[in-house]
Formats: sequence, structure tokens, C-alpha cells
Amino acid sequence: MKTKYALPVFIIIILFSFLIESNAQDLRPVVGTVTSFKKIGLNNARISAEKSGEVAITDSMGNFSIKCLNKDVLKVTASGFGDRKLKVGNESAYKIDLLFNDNVKNFDAAVSNGHVSALVLRNAIFENESKNTKDYSNYKSIYELIASEIYEVSVNGTVILNKKIKSFDSTPEVLLVVDEKIVRDISYVSPNYVKSVEFVEDVGATMYGSMAANGVLKITLK
Repeated sequence: MKTKYALPVFIIIILFSFLIESNAQDLRPVVGTVTSFKKIGLNNARISAEKSGEVAITDSMGNFSIKCLNKDVLKVTASGFGDRKLKVGNESAYKIDLLFNDNVKNFDAAVSNGHVSALVLRNAIFENESKNTKDYSNYKSIYELIASEIYEVSVNGTVILNKKIKSFDSTPEVLLVVDEKIVRDISYVSPNYVKSVEFVEDVGATMYGSMAANGVLKITLK
């Protein structure tokens, strides 16, 4: 009985050893840097290779090294930042940038997990907002700004109307909101201090109730 099963077991062991050795030979090192805002290296970010099963953690500069199989997929995670997957190609070095959605929960998670310091993150958020903030200082008044920038509405003196709504019974005047507060008059708002202006209607306006039946003009100040 022992002789009968000795050969098959031996063959299985040999094949298993060959597979392990083959996989080990296919593994190759891949290095990279995990960042956010295109420039800030994230500490303690986790990189896992789906095929090889290897896991790596970034250092204080966001650098990592991991062993991958052919056509492996890297999953990169860091608390407070959006996850990202990257398919490994022929390159041996990668720069992986994670998106940060600015809110209190994400800010606290990113800092408390040691990915970035509070000061560095605050500065990055401020620089990003400044870069994406449009300059409205060339407009003479808030009404000129709205008439030029928001095509969904028309401006009649100090009255702002929804162009889409045609009614003979009532004026389709939109609801005015400045820094999340409903106001009746926006003439005091200087274009110099406007950070953003947008027109919201349909589902986005439901939070303001029946007052927003004609849409909402939202102004955010710097």
C-alpha cells in the first residue's frame, strides 16, 4: 500500500514546489510614491497587490516598495482620502495621487491616522481653493456678475428670474442665498468678495422648500 501511493504523493510535492518557485520568479519589485494635491507625500498609506498578496506601507515621504506579479493591481488606501486602484504595467516606478474631499470627518481621519499633519493639510486646502477661485473683481456689481456668469437666469434691475419658467400669473423670481442664508437683497455684495456663484434647481433646491420653486441662486463669499 505504501509503494502504491508513494509516487503520486512525490509528484504532487514536486509540482507544488515548482509552482511556488515559478510564482517567486514572477514576482518583481515595484516602487512608488503616494501623494495628495499632486505634491504632498502621504505617510502610513496602505498598498496591497491583489495577485501577489503583498502589502506595503508608505514612509514619511510617501514612498513604498512592493513585490508584484505580472499584470497585478495595486489598491491604495489612506483614511480620509479616496481609494485608488492602479494596474501594474511594464514600468517599475509609479506616482499615485489620492483625492481629498474637504470636510471635517476626512480632515480628522487624515490627521489622526498620521497621513499628514494638520498644518500641511490646511495649507494644501487653502492653496487649492485659491487656485480654483475665479476672480470676479472686473464686474461693477453683483448683478452684472450674475448676468454674465449664470446663463440660466436673467437680471431685471435687482430682480433675478429663472429663464426656463414662462408664466403670465407670477414672476419666476429665484430664491437668493448668501453663505447658506436666505436673503432678500444682494446689492450689498461686492464682486471682489465673491468666491463662487451657482444656480441650483430641481432636486438640489428641495432643501429650501416651496420658496425655491423657481430655483436658488447661491453665492459663497471669500
